[in-house]
Amino acid sequence: MRNLVDDYLTHNLTPLLLEFGANTEVVSKVCADINSRLSSIIYRWSDEEFRSTILLHGIEEATYYSPVSDINIRALVVVCIRNSLLEDLSSTRSAAKSLGLSNPIISDDQIKKITSDAITFFSNNDLLSASQQITKPLVDPFEKIQFEYPLAWYVMRKLSKCTNFTTFGAKEILKSNDYTTNKSNASDIFVEVQSGIDPTINHTLNKILESIRNRKQHFFFSDSFKMITRHPEKLYKIIESVLNANAPVVTFNYYISNGYVARRTNLLKPAHSEKDLNEKYKNTNGLRKAHLEIIKIMR
Repeated sequence: MRNLVDDYLTHNLTPLLLEFGANTEVVSKVCADINSRLSSIIYRWSDEEFRSTILLHGIEEATYYSPVSDINIRALVVVCIRNSLLEDLSSTRSAAKSLGLSNPIISDDQIKKITSDAITFFSNNDLLSASQQITKPLVDPFEKIQFEYPLAWYVMRKLSKCTNFTTFGAKEILKSNDYTTNKSNASDIFVEVQSGIDPTINHTLNKILESIRNRKQHFFFSDSFKMITRHPEKLYKIIESVLNANAPVVTFNYYISNGYVARRTNLLKPAHSEKDLNEKYKNTNGLRKAHLEIIKIMR
């Protein structure tokens, strides 16, 4: 039986991908990936706790998406469509080659057309009603995150309910040898440019995580969630690793630690250039003390 996700993929996304030069095999792969992501979340749309937590890492980017609509719809588009194999059509040559292409084929403007179209489509539908016609996907990209990365999920759940800052009971952390990322590999040193959806923790990132685990570095900083990764499980794996080292994860918009989280009052747009970064370092509006101190260190 057809459902809302099928209708979107058939009547909206597929024609756009074909228009932008994707062949039918690539369209099939990208649509299958997005199908599982959309189905996973819309199937659970009535589960407010799950929905708000898993959509959280798309909020800061979604805040600046158009057309303006319910932030949950825009975040859904970020988490399920922008952060999908669609990324491999627009990022690196190696990512494009993984889909059988010689080069990326979709431009930033075309990405915007896809996301705007998706926001309009889902805004015009009742997702709670639609959830009753959607079945849980056989390959569920989000289901296991809360179980494999319980500390990260617990803290992100607290952050999803936070409008400024909140303190809460710290969750017991794992022993350092109970949770590790992949070992550093010298062969990864020259493979640093990755697709945003690549699940691999490369050499540079792994060295940072090792420094945090070894207490040589006292926090993990990035411009935004999307600049850490567009891969949700990889993001939670990184957050879990940092929190288990009793260190915070910090972006320009969020301060995330085990027992205390804070968010900037008005979220800043993820940076696209060095100029954007410099302007963001100067903007300290709406920051709590601990958050502000790390931004000052990073200047």
